[in-house]
Amino acid sequence: MTEWVEMLVTMADGPKQPVHGVVVPYRNTDEPWRFSYGSYGEEPVLPRLRHDGVHLYRWGRRTRIESMDGDPLFVSDGETAWDFTSSSERPRCTELRSVQFLGPGRELVITRPVNHWVRNHHARPTGPVTDVDFLGRRCWSVELAPRESRAMPRLSVRLVVDAASGAVLGQHSGDGVDGAVYMEVAVGSPIDPALFTWNGPVVTDAESRAQAGRGVPRRSDGAMQWFRENINAEPMHVPVLMDFTPRMVDLSDDESGAFSAPLGPSRESGDSPGWLIRRPRSQEPWRVKTHGFQVAWSTREFDWACAIYRGTLDAAAVAILQHQLHPGDPIVGAPQLVFGGSDGP
Repeated sequence: MTEWVEMLVTMADGPKQPVHGVVVPYRNTDEPWRFSYGSYGEEPVLPRLRHDGVHLYRWGRRTRIESMDGDPLFVSDGETAWDFTSSSERPRCTELRSVQFLGPGRELVITRPVNHWVRNHHARPTGPVTDVDFLGRRCWSVELAPRESRAMPRLSVRLVVDAASGAVLGQHSGDGVDGAVYMEVAVGSPIDPALFTWNGPVVTDAESRAQAGRGVPRRSDGAMQWFRENINAEPMHVPVLMDFTPRMVDLSDDESGAFSAPLGPSRESGDSPGWLIRRPRSQEPWRVKTHGFQVAWSTREFDWACAIYRGTLDAAAVAILQHQLHPGDPIVGAPQLVFGGSDGP
């Protein structure tokens, strides 16, 4: 049986091979679709899938949506996004992280940042990963629990992921009301990388704000733009060596081996990197008192979870930590963490 961790690693950075096909969204209700968004004052970029279908190209974090007639609608190289909804010759341009997808099918179109999946307040599987055949391809299917939201009720979501490429080929809401699927797909066929970028004139965030009467951005915004243009426009991620040696351990049950421990320097000093907790392995949701648990996993006998207050544990760091905690004891799954309980710190 495929584990959720294996499926997540395969899909986390987007399709590993070029993927192209026709995607059609569906919505089996007349109820209005509600959403909310926020911006500094510029016109938001809200791509969507047309009800009659679109041509969708994916490769890694890159995306291209075309109408069924071949007109570009939305393009992204994985960092910058261009929206052609208002103009086919001067698209609206913004950072991909500012894009807010409208309607069903987001998981097919935009690859989420890795920390979306590793932080405890985002989706976790409600059951096992199952093998399915979709469009003649070996795929995985999993249902993810809704993330907590006080603003509006959330539904679970079921994803269908191509096992070979990691491409999301289907997304369905837990109540079956809406979703989006490939009607036909080609995996591995060559795609010109130039399809995922735009070198012509654009409408920038600043121009969009000015057109909306927002005016000139604050000096700090201009300084950040200068930094992007003159120093570095890419995300800056630097691995940092941190001391995770616990200074104290709360052995809540010495017979079962459950414990919690603040990592690194004492919490009173304000420099503690985070927490490590463990319990006997269980299928029950693990209720923890605080947000921030970025990674959780299970060995044959125990469930483990680790939280850090600054930064993100990448796959290499997690592997090092796991080796130091239980060398030779393999990972067999992951517990479901739930905020607001009493089992952890």
